[in-house]
Amino acid sequence: MNFLEIEEGERTINHEMNEPHSHDYYELYFLLEGEREFFIDNKMFVVPKNTLVAVPPYSMHKTAGGPYHRINLNVSQDLLSDSENAFLKKISKHPAIELNKNCAATIIQLLKEGAVLQTKSLPDKRETILSVAKTIIYLLSSQSVKPVALASMTFNSGDVSSDTLKIIYYINKNYDKDITLKEICNEFYLSKVTLCKQFKRVMNCSVMRYVFNLRINKAKELLIYSDDSIEEISRICGFSSANYFGLAFKKETGLSPFNYRKIK
Repeated sequence: MNFLEIEEGERTINHEMNEPHSHDYYELYFLLEGEREFFIDNKMFVVPKNTLVAVPPYSMHKTAGGPYHRINLNVSQDLLSDSENAFLKKISKHPAIELNKNCAATIIQLLKEGAVLQTKSLPDKRETILSVAKTIIYLLSSQSVKPVALASMTFNSGDVSSDTLKIIYYINKNYDKDITLKEICNEFYLSKVTLCKQFKRVMNCSVMRYVFNLRINKAKELLIYSDDSIEEISRICGFSSANYFGLAFKKETGLSPFNYRKIK
């Protein structure tokens, strides 16, 4: 795994990601302008401008909200030193980090230059971008990590039901079991219609699609970072059989579990 990218994005209208997704690298999301609603794992909060959100590998996440300007630094763990990985792991435990004014201008300038460099065809482009990435991580690690004030990490209860976050937490804890809609409805005293409508409105996907995505996500992580057999991974991730796991995984990723482990 050696993914590396600095990518700038800007929207002048409301924009919401289709459904939660994950990837096998760190995503350092620098919000320069605007305000975004962020979902990571089972947390949902509002991110103000001049904020960094560090999304760790294999974490389900999505964003929504109005106009914004952001720059993402995406980098695989394998390209970083142990100390760099340890720092990113540390800050990713906080929902959002306020950018220190003393070095924010330098970081943003490096990000903008890196985003421009990303679009050019140069012989040493990758090495230069990696150097930029490491410099940004160093600058971040040299300052005191200051989580965004809790008042800034609330969400509009009129838009997001607390039931949905409780359901997500329940799924995250029980994805290895045989989860059904009926079981979730009974657990939270909701009708099937209410459950499905409420979950779809907040997450932009069905309940069972979220369960499936989470299981595939966990399987990817285990295929890379564990020595468990494919049959054992299918069991750990809640698939009914290794054969079904293999078929579902290949349909979703284009690779069999064996080939995914081999290539990655």
